[in-house]
Amino acid sequence: MIKAAVIGNPIEHSRSPLIHNYWLDKIGIDGSYEAMLAENERDFVRLVKKLKEDGYSGFNITIPFKKIASEIVDETINNELSFYNKEVPAINTIKIENNKLIGYNTDYFGFSSLLFKKIESLDKIKKIIILGAGGAAKSIAYGLIEGFRNRKKDETRNLLILNRSPSKAEELSHALKNIDSPLKLSHGSLDKFEENIENCDLLINSTSLGMEGTDANLTLNLDNSKKDLFVYDIVYSPLETNLLSSARKFNRNFTNGLGMLINQAAPAFCLFYNYNNLENLLEDNLLYEKLEENIGA
Repeated sequence: MIKAAVIGNPIEHSRSPLIHNYWLDKIGIDGSYEAMLAENERDFVRLVKKLKEDGYSGFNITIPFKKIASEIVDETINNELSFYNKEVPAINTIKIENNKLIGYNTDYFGFSSLLFKKIESLDKIKKIIILGAGGAAKSIAYGLIEGFRNRKKDETRNLLILNRSPSKAEELSHALKNIDSPLKLSHGSLDKFEENIENCDLLINSTSLGMEGTDANLTLNLDNSKKDLFVYDIVYSPLETNLLSSARKFNRNFTNGLGMLINQAAPAFCLFYNYNNLENLLEDNLLYEKLEENIGA
């Protein structure tokens, strides 16, 4: 049996076991996938050591361990499925191979594969606001920078990072500048949202605000936003957060994080279980239905 897992804190909200075990059953692979709680970074490192000793094929990493995961890997992969850069270190997938930890970040693949089905192209996107400065924000921001790198140089495009802790937004913004970003980067605190939303084309919530199991919600006014603003909340439980309810109220196009969740899991599944048909895992309508039922659509 091939064993894999996901580690996080909190972890009881994770639907990764449902996704991976659904695929294992559908394809007929003798494997298992389970959720594991790590109390803190020290406990995370201890748990990783135990997974290696117990013969696990690999594991996923969720909040809040994506940065520490990047510090313990032996090697990192940067390709069309894994957007990783040492300036913005975050790992969400580790493959255990020959007793080594090989780190990947499939967040942007999952994020962008759904985004491009909704907006078709980045060409009309001139101003982006990312809420948050954690592991998901790092991967998404880096992926967007690479996505814009080969586009028209004479057009100014802006990426604004807003975070509850402005210092973390500043830290991420400065790190991204070291990648020679084609985007004009700026940063600030969340209370600067309303004065910046007016010209925004793409609003991304990469925080856990509003997620099941957290106390804080994200309540933002979209009244002054553009009519063609696209709102992308990577939270998937609940299926409609306060932010998305606001987008619905003002008739803005939006999506939740459910598609991203499925599509970021697909490359990890291929790595863990030596499966080579990635396309077979994407856009599975029955899996969408199972997840929506489980979450409570």
